[in-house]
Amino acid sequence: MATMKKILLTLALAGCVCCASAQITKPASGKQAAGKTNAPAAPLAPAEDKEKKAEFVDRLFSEQSYLNAQIVDKCFTFKFSPTCWATFTDPAIGGNDAGFGQMKYWTDYVVKYAKREGYGDLNSLANVEAAVEKANRPMIDDIIKAVREKFSLTVEAPMPCTGKAPEMILRYPSLVLRRLGQTTPDWSPKAGAAFFTVLISPTSKAITVKISPDGKQYFVAAPAYVEIDTTGDPLYTGLERGNKNR
Repeated sequence: MATMKKILLTLALAGCVCCASAQITKPASGKQAAGKTNAPAAPLAPAEDKEKKAEFVDRLFSEQSYLNAQIVDKCFTFKFSPTCWATFTDPAIGGNDAGFGQMKYWTDYVVKYAKREGYGDLNSLANVEAAVEKANRPMIDDIIKAVREKFSLTVEAPMPCTGKAPEMILRYPSLVLRRLGQTTPDWSPKAGAAFFTVLISPTSKAITVKISPDGKQYFVAAPAYVEIDTTGDPLYTGLERGNKNR
């Protein structure tokens, strides 16, 4: 009897381990499991970043649009300190002085870039009456998925968000996206894809732009607490090294 109890206990524990393993490896959704993508895996972010971003995306969906929420959700990654999250998402900060207001511009730059690069016209699908927009969402999703395979933006702000930092975490990513989506001459990646990481750094003394050997990864570092002189526009000059239209 003692031997039989041990066997049953062993089998029960093995079943629990199998169940736990299955839960860990289960895809987050059917859409994520379907098909393959040429895009690099989304940068890993701490659980707090994922939770804060999810809340931010929900607010974008309810107060701005499905299109804006989907672009931010699928194409942007935020890795912020707690104080930077607080200022970035603060509902008491109106206008364009926090992340919510800025997303209208950031997503618009992506929409313009996507249309120019031949992915499709997201505005024509989204800026219509509510019932039509809802019916168009699968097409919107398909275009954003195609864009994500060739483009993404990660913004990192690991420092305390004091002084100029709240302004800088908005400024530099916005400058990158504006260069892609609006500033002329048109910007198109030489390598066929462009994945950006913008680090707002407490130790940087200048703006630097580095491009990976394959031409697809762009790493921008910029000062968090000091508003530097942009004479000569080092950000623009750095990005132009990857522009096939220069």
